Amino acid sequence: MPTKILIIDDAVHIRHLISRMLEHANFITLEAGNGLQGLQILKEQKPDIVTCDISMPLMDGFEFLVAVKEDPETKDVPVVIITAMGQEEETTKAIKLGADACLTKPFSSSHLLEIIEIQLGKQAN
Repeated sequence: MPTKILIIDDAVHIRHLISRMLEHANFITLEAGNGLQGLQILKEQKPDIVTCDISMPLMDGFEFLVAVKEDPETKDVPVVIITAMGQEEETTKAIKLGADACLTKPFSSSHLLEIIEIQLGKQAN
């Protein structure tokens, strides 16, 4: 069964860019514009992995992480946090809150795919 990846970012162009990168690598993608919408899709569609921006309206990436990691149904879904360049403090906070990996914008599709493959490999073990 193909791997489903949920992309959460309030910037439509970033979501579409990540989606195209992942679809080109034969993943199925789901998209959400904020953490609240992402949480709903996560529970309904049960993706294999999530990429999530930090700065978003309604529910930011930190709040999303806390909600995911506290819920027994979703706590094992890997979450890759995507941050802007120069946000090292946010990356540290995200890891403490349970992020499985962090990726800094701008990034290459090969780096994104490498991180996703690592997380999926951990899940399989």
